[in-house]
Amino acid sequence: MKAMFHSKIKSTRSYLFSIFLLMSLLLSLPFVLRGQTQPAQLSLADILIGLRSKKATLADRNTLLTDAVKTRGITFGLTPEIEKELVNGGAGNQLVEAIRQKSPKTKVAPIILSKPESTPIPTPTPTPTLTPTATPTPIPSPPEPDAAFYRVRANSHIIKAEYELAVADYGKWIELKPKDSMAYFNRGDSYEKMGNVQKAIDDYQKAVELDANNESAKNNLQRLQAGQPKTSPKPQNKEAASISDSSAVPQTVELGELNGFAVNLVTPVYPETAKKMNAQGKVTVQITLDKEGNVVLSKAVSGHTLLRSSGEEAARKSKFKPARVGNQAVKATGFIVYNFVRQAS
Repeated sequence: MKAMFHSKIKSTRSYLFSIFLLMSLLLSLPFVLRGQTQPAQLSLADILIGLRSKKATLADRNTLLTDAVKTRGITFGLTPEIEKELVNGGAGNQLVEAIRQKSPKTKVAPIILSKPESTPIPTPTPTPTLTPTATPTPIPSPPEPDAAFYRVRANSHIIKAEYELAVADYGKWIELKPKDSMAYFNRGDSYEKMGNVQKAIDDYQKAVELDANNESAKNNLQRLQAGQPKTSPKPQNKEAASISDSSAVPQTVELGELNGFAVNLVTPVYPETAKKMNAQGKVTVQITLDKEGNVVLSKAVSGHTLLRSSGEEAARKSKFKPARVGNQAVKATGFIVYNFVRQAS
């Protein structure tokens, strides 16, 4: 009985510690000096990153972000496209409504109706004086989107089969982080889905040059150079994880990066041995899905050796949307990218 009581206390402390970490992340965002120190407004990228954090439940993340938006304000206006992207990222109704309330409002100048002219009464002409024109207060422009913003938006385009838009956003990601191997890999995968094989080969080659352990890029590059066509047809509809093909139904389709297709993406455990060895970084796990979206095979193809098994185990426990060709569910392959970051103690 006593052991069970202590176990419940330990579980409660762990949950409260996760909430504390997420609150610390929101409160540690940069400050801006404007006469006196005050908290900076939240950008769209800040909110998307907060929603993707795994330090607390989605409901707690929504609550904390809602309070932060109400307290600190935002740097962007809420459009239908941004609202759709927030909802896809896990934003609840209260968070979206808080953002809508904090969106910059456009002020409309009042219309002054002129009075009917009356018969003028002669008056002495006053000496004209010049009145200085008030200088309007400049409105600060919102900060430029960062690489994470373009990566998230490009992934959302991939889900909707909007490959040209995805290529453009991956290009912005590459401009901001030209040494990121996964940026070139994702753009190469988009080019391949569009049927532009040569550009796909060029991006896969660049991804391998930047990271020799990027096995997914190596495999795709070897396949294209050997002249083997990709098994997945080019998606035509906009339904997530759905591919249309009127001529034939393949047994298995290749979906590329699957982080955006996850119904339940399990966070991997950071091994204690890896922490002691200061092992960190990205781990890419190649996975195979059955027709119901369950993971039947997971294999880490890149990343630190001490982190691979944890990534494989988390991938096996995750759940994804079933891949479809037309109205028929099919098996699928792809990969997940986990990023292990060592927190300072």
